Amino acid sequence: MWALARPATRADRTAILQLVRGHRRTQLALDWWSLEEWLEAPTAWVMERMGQIVAFWLGVQVDSPVAWLRGVAVADGEDPVALFRQLWPHFARALARQGAEQVVGMAYGEWLEPVYQAVGFARRTVVITLRKEDWRIPEIPAIPAHIRRAALADIPRIAEVDRQAFEPMWWYGPTILTRAWRQVPHFIVAEEEGEIIGYAFTDLYGMHGHIVRLAVHPAYQGRAIGARLLAESLRYLIDLGAYPITLNTQIENQISQALYRRFGFRPTGQEISIWGCRLTGLEGL
Repeated sequence: MWALARPATRADRTAILQLVRGHRRTQLALDWWSLEEWLEAPTAWVMERMGQIVAFWLGVQVDSPVAWLRGVAVADGEDPVALFRQLWPHFARALARQGAEQVVGMAYGEWLEPVYQAVGFARRTVVITLRKEDWRIPEIPAIPAHIRRAALADIPRIAEVDRQAFEPMWWYGPTILTRAWRQVPHFIVAEEEGEIIGYAFTDLYGMHGHIVRLAVHPAYQGRAIGARLLAESLRYLIDLGAYPITLNTQIENQISQALYRRFGFRPTGQEISIWGCRLTGLEGL
């Protein structure tokens, strides 16, 4: 039976939470936002059949031409491929109207990969998780850069460094960085002659420490600044007794992986595929 595709509203909150919590095929990656904060966004959509919400999809675009699929939930017994095929034209237009040029999504479970493929997504990369089993920090050569705690006033410059260090798919802009700065326990910058040239921040999940972000401006890479930022982040976690300590990187990023191996990080075997497609010619529809 055909399902109705429509934007989500706050009135759908209870039904969406029940869908997310009570069914197997769900995925949320909201970072520093709550689900409730996005329910009235024009890029939060539901599929409804006979008054029952059977699927939920959330696209989030912040400070970037790239929108990420941050929330997916499909009721047990439903066909996620058929539902997303029906939803996709409406959902894609909503994303394009917000200014998104492309959309990207993670696939934590294999069930999502054929969903993405069905509407023309292609696999962009694979993100791997690395884990440090010890509390050893290797010796770092002395460098002129100064490492200090980040201040709120640093956010614009940090965002500039981020844009230089990453391709648009991975950009953290001022909005995300400000949210992270307010919520994570450890956020540091590297500066040289008063200029911010790199940054890193770390989060805790219970006693599990996770290094969320580490970036160095390309003009200053290869000078052990990333190693210093990583060492300071690890010292913070080790002093707290955090265990395990993890981080993520793209499978093709061999330079970063070499740094992480030097610090005792090893792949866990956990891999998350990243899928995406371009949105063109949809803005005025």
